[in-house]
Amino acid sequence: MTRILRKFFLPVICPSAIVSTIHQALLVVLPLYVLAIGGTLAESAMIIGLKGVGMMIADLPAGLLVARFGDKRIMLGAAVGSSVALALMALFPVMPVLTAAALLLGFAHGSWLVGRISFVTDAAAPGERGRVMSLSAGTIRLGNVIGPLLAGILIAAQGYQVTLAVFTISSLLVVLFVFLWVPYTQSHGQDSHSVLALRDALVDNRKVFLTAGVASLALMLVRASRALLLPLTGAALMLDATSIGIAISIGAVIDTLLFYPAGSLMDRMGRKPMFVASLLSLGLSISLLPLAEGLWSLILIASLMGLGNGVSAGVIMTVGSDLAPRMNRGGFIGIWRLLSDVGSTSGPLIIGLVVKLSGLAMATYSIGLLGLLGGVFVVKAVTETHRTLVDSEKPD
Repeated sequence: MTRILRKFFLPVICPSAIVSTIHQALLVVLPLYVLAIGGTLAESAMIIGLKGVGMMIADLPAGLLVARFGDKRIMLGAAVGSSVALALMALFPVMPVLTAAALLLGFAHGSWLVGRISFVTDAAAPGERGRVMSLSAGTIRLGNVIGPLLAGILIAAQGYQVTLAVFTISSLLVVLFVFLWVPYTQSHGQDSHSVLALRDALVDNRKVFLTAGVASLALMLVRASRALLLPLTGAALMLDATSIGIAISIGAVIDTLLFYPAGSLMDRMGRKPMFVASLLSLGLSISLLPLAEGLWSLILIASLMGLGNGVSAGVIMTVGSDLAPRMNRGGFIGIWRLLSDVGSTSGPLIIGLVVKLSGLAMATYSIGLLGLLGGVFVVKAVTETHRTLVDSEKPD
């Protein structure tokens, strides 16, 4: 672990922690900021949705830009783009500017994630890649804890515009970390950066996308659904907000504690066992939600969810990095990221539709069944990527 921290702490882990904290804090700041300047509830919800749309729009172009300009330049551009978006939000508290800035912020964040995956693919050996990616995923979990708390303190002390100004300066720190400590790499010479590269990456890797890609989409869908179904179930049980928050927090603590052990197990046992364990645990725990009778049973289920999510920390990024080909790597990573974002976005949409048609219990069972079927699908259809890569590095 010491060698990995020494190698990746400054170029990957530190800037990722800052980025994650900012983006988790913005989930609190932006909706309330819109209301504070006179926006409606619909506009408040829309601003977060636009950020997600910006991320999805970025995935494919960012893959092409990585091929054209290299990992470091894309990460720098993404950090600068985030800083500009946050500065616009702080300086111009009007809905047209906030709308455009939210799209830019999402686009920059999506580009950052593509660039980071590409950089780790270049810089990390297969035998350490799981730990590096799980540490990156751990920064997201750290952001989940620190971000909203920091946002609340700053808003209470200085207001929304100063809070956004602080985040702008923090985003400029990411620019500094990348500029100083991410080594410059040439753009991937064998990659095409034309739109046709996306078509070629899709055609050449269609089997991968139809197996591991579909499995990743399913895991992201189940993860996103879990975050929504847990509080909805608590509300259906007539629990107060404090009790629901306690259940969610306990699950989050278990999730956070597991991110590095998950990476270590990925590098020792392989990626596939973690993938399967996560889908089955999440599928089972979500299926148990309709059976919850009160706070203690909800805490137990939330803990199982935290376990299921924790063991998969970084697994989607790691598998995508393992499978990224030498030819058209940027296009491949862009498509891989898009599949993940589609999964994250579609989960809550599916829940909303099924709840409207058949009720919360049916929505919960549907998502739980999807998780269980996803686990079986990974066992049957997805090939282990870790051992193949490690073996290929051994001398003949």
